Amino acid sequence: MSETNYWQRMRRNKMSRRALLRASGRAGVGAAGLALVGCGDDDDDSQPAVAQTAQQQQQQQQAVQQQSQQQQQQPAAQQQQQAQQQVDQAEQQSMQQDDQDQPAQQAGVAKSYGGTLRFSTPAATHDFFDPHRGVFGPTQYWMGFYMNYMIRWASKEGGIMEADITSLPETPDAETYIFNVDRGARFWDQYPTEGGREVTAGDIALNFDRQIAALDAEGNPDARFRGQDAFKKTASHEAVDDTTFIAKTDGPDATYLGGTILRPFSWITSPEGIQEFGTRWRDETANVELSSGTGPYIPQTYDPDIGIYLERNPNYWKSDGGNQLPYPDAVEFVNLTDATAVDAAYRGRGIDIGGFPLSSVQVEELSGDFPDHPVEEGAFGFTIVTVMGTYEPGWEGSDGLGNPYLDRRFAYAMQVAVDRDLLIDAVYLGAAKPSATHFCPWFSTYWTIPPEELRTVPGFRLNRDEDIQLCRELIAASGFDTDRTVTIYIPDLWEQTYPGISETTRNMYNEALGFNVELDIQPYTVMQDRYDNQTFPGRAPTWTNPPADLDPTAQFTLSLKVGGASNLTQYNYPAVEEIVDEMSVTLDTEQRRDMALQVQRIGLGVDEEHGLEGIFGWFGVMNGIAPTIWWPYVNRPDDTWQFAHDSHNMDTAWLDTSHPEYQA
Repeated sequence: MSETNYWQRMRRNKMSRRALLRASGRAGVGAAGLALVGCGDDDDDSQPAVAQTAQQQQQQQQAVQQQSQQQQQQPAAQQQQQAQQQVDQAEQQSMQQDDQDQPAQQAGVAKSYGGTLRFSTPAATHDFFDPHRGVFGPTQYWMGFYMNYMIRWASKEGGIMEADITSLPETPDAETYIFNVDRGARFWDQYPTEGGREVTAGDIALNFDRQIAALDAEGNPDARFRGQDAFKKTASHEAVDDTTFIAKTDGPDATYLGGTILRPFSWITSPEGIQEFGTRWRDETANVELSSGTGPYIPQTYDPDIGIYLERNPNYWKSDGGNQLPYPDAVEFVNLTDATAVDAAYRGRGIDIGGFPLSSVQVEELSGDFPDHPVEEGAFGFTIVTVMGTYEPGWEGSDGLGNPYLDRRFAYAMQVAVDRDLLIDAVYLGAAKPSATHFCPWFSTYWTIPPEELRTVPGFRLNRDEDIQLCRELIAASGFDTDRTVTIYIPDLWEQTYPGISETTRNMYNEALGFNVELDIQPYTVMQDRYDNQTFPGRAPTWTNPPADLDPTAQFTLSLKVGGASNLTQYNYPAVEEIVDEMSVTLDTEQRRDMALQVQRIGLGVDEEHGLEGIFGWFGVMNGIAPTIWWPYVNRPDDTWQFAHDSHNMDTAWLDTSHPEYQA
C-alpha cells in the first residue's frame, strides 16, 4: 500500500471525534492533537442523546496511549499497515453510523428544488456582518446559511465533526494539523470575487492572520475580534501550496480544534472582501451587501424592522447524493419577537418553522390544532445569565460614588438576589432548569455541577428566605450605603419578548437587597460598547450565547484569564488562571473534568479554601427546554434542533412544493 493512498484514505468527509481519535492514535498520532467531547446522559429522557460517556472516553484514551507505547517497539512498516487497518475500520464504522442517522422523513421521497424557507428572528439583535466580529446569536444563525468553516460540527451534541471547506485534519504529531483544501469550495460570483474563484490555502492563512492580529482596517487594535485569543493558540501557520494549510500549536493543546477551528465566527471570507470592505465592515453594521463568502445562500437585503433575505447560490460547490445544493430558492428570516406574533405567523404560513420564542404551552396548542406537524424539543442553548458590573478598579460606579463590585460580598449579594425559580416560571412557564454557568449549562451533564449539589448553592437553593437573609448580611458586611441607587442594564429585546419581565425583575432585586435597583432598558449594542470600555454597570438576567463546545476548557481560557477576549467583566483571580492553564494541556478528559468542577465551585463561591474572592463575573440562571414545530412540507435534517450552532446543517433542507399544504 502506497503512502499516497494512505493519506488519501485519511481525507474522510465525516467522522466522529471518537473515530478520529482512534484512527489518529493507532496511526501513532496520539490523543494530544485532538479535543475530546465529554458528557453523560441527561436526567430528562426528552433531551437529545449524547454519543459518548466519560467512561468510554477514558477507555478510548487509555487504549490510544497503550497502543502508542506498543507501536514504539514495532517496525515502521508494521505500524503503517496497522494504522491503515484501523483507519479503514474507523471509516467504515463512521459510514455505517451515518447511514443509520439519515432522517426517516426523507426516505422514499424525491427531494425537490424550489420554494422559500421562512423563519422568525429578532432581526434587530444584530451586531456585525463582518464574519470575524459578529457574535450576536441571531447574526451567527443567519451566517450559518451563507458562510462556511474549514471544518464544522455535524453534531455538537454527538461530538461528530465533518469536512467543510477543508477535509478533516491530518495530525502527524501532537502539535501539527494539516488541512487539505480539496473540497472544491468557491467564493460567490459577485463583487468583490466576480467569477467565483476557488478558495486556496493562502486565503485561509490570511483569515488566520486577521483573527490573530485583531486590527481594524486602519491598523488599530480592535477588541471586537472576539476570536483573537483562540487563534493566538496557533504558534505558526502556512500555506504550503494552494491546497495545503498547516497550523501548529506550541505544545499539545486539548482545546485547539473545538476552541479555535470549530468555534462560532471562524468563518472563512475572501481576502478581497477584507481589503475592499475595510472600515465599512465595522461602521456600516446594517449593510448586508458587505458580505463575501462561499455558502449555499447569498444575502440580499437586511432591515432590522423587516428581517433578512437570502437567495440560492447558483454556483454552490456542495452536492447531496448527486444533487447540487441547496434546494430552496431562498431563505427568509422575518422579524418577529413576540411569541403571540410568532404563533399567528406560523398558523398563517408566514413562517414554516415555529421556534423561539414560542413557549412549550404554545407549541402544545399548535400541535393539538395541527396533529400531523412534526414537533421536537431540546435544550435552549442561550443561557440566561446575570452579569456583575465590571471588576475594573477605575470605574466609578453607576452613580459616580465608586465601584461597589470591588467588594465581592456586594457582587455575591447581587447574584444571590436572583430568584431562579421565579424566572423559570415567568419566562419559560416552568419548562427550564437552573444552570450553574453559561460555560457548563445543565444539559452539559458531564461537565457541570450536579443538579443535587447546585440546589444547595445560595441563589440556586429552594429556600428563598435564606437567600434574602444572606443578601442583607452580605450588603451590611460590605458597608454599602443602602441609600444609593444601583442602576443595571436590561436588554430591550428581553422586555419585548416577555412584556412585564423588567418590573418583575426589579421587584425581585429590591425585595432581596433592601436598596433601590433600577433597570435601564438598552439595546445590546450599547451594552457591548460598555463592556469594551470597561464601564459596564451590570446586567439583569437575560440571554448570552450558547457554549462553543461542551468542554468548557477553551471558553475558560477566553473568559477567566486577564486580557482574555471574552473576559468582559475584568475577572482576575490567579488561582483560577493556574487551573485553567493546566486544563488546556491536560489530555485526560476525566482529569480535565475534575478541574472544570473545581473552577465552577470557586466561581460560585462555595469552595471553602477560596471563599468569595474568586467568584465569577457571570452567573448562570437557567436554560429553557425549547420546542420547535414545522409544517410537514419542510424536510429538515435531524441535527437542526441541537442546543446551538446548527444552522449550517440546514444546507440539505428542502421543501416539498407538491405537498397539499404548501402554498407558494
